Amino acid sequence: MLGTAVCGVLITGCSSGGEVGGDAKPQVKPAAEAKPLAVGALRPLLLTQTDLGSGYTQVQEKSEDQKFDDFSVQDCPALVKLAQRGEENMFAAKAEASFTYDRDATLGEEVHSDRPSVLSSKLRELFMAYTSCPTYTMTAGTTPIEMKVSKSVTPELGDERFAYTLTMELPSGAQVLKTIAVRKGNVAVMLVGAPALVDRHIRTAVGKLPEGS
Repeated sequence: MLGTAVCGVLITGCSSGGEVGGDAKPQVKPAAEAKPLAVGALRPLLLTQTDLGSGYTQVQEKSEDQKFDDFSVQDCPALVKLAQRGEENMFAAKAEASFTYDRDATLGEEVHSDRPSVLSSKLRELFMAYTSCPTYTMTAGTTPIEMKVSKSVTPELGDERFAYTLTMELPSGAQVLKTIAVRKGNVAVMLVGAPALVDRHIRTAVGKLPEGS
């Protein structure tokens, strides 16, 4: 998936002292964070062809090496740094699915799980990196592709949400992809694809996430 998403800290507790000459208030014990879900618990949360409706075909996922071994980024230090860090940006567990629609439109989904503070922090880091450069160049093989990025409005869903739109100037013409991520407790769903498809299915995708996670 072409987009995927820091600077957030979840404060789980604090303490405060009493006035001079008064009794100190008891310390507030930090609330225990929810643990990450296992991959097996994430797979049923993915969208299916039944969820999407007619016209969608699920496609086989490529390995991470196959997805990114032929791509490099120039002119955007935050994205270059992100790529160099590699495994540090991975969440505790991930499940994914990809679909095509009407032959040439695509919709990709990733469902991630981690402790809420980690999930929040890394999603912020990813989306801040992807929106840090309004324009940059990505090279696919030997072909340079001009990329234009703009922040997008996010629906009022979950505990946190992030979105941006990417326009790629390909030799065959411009292609627009939208990315939306919504975190709900210790699980986050991310959709990437044709803007109309992402907007159409994000509520269904978030609706499949567990309550109180």
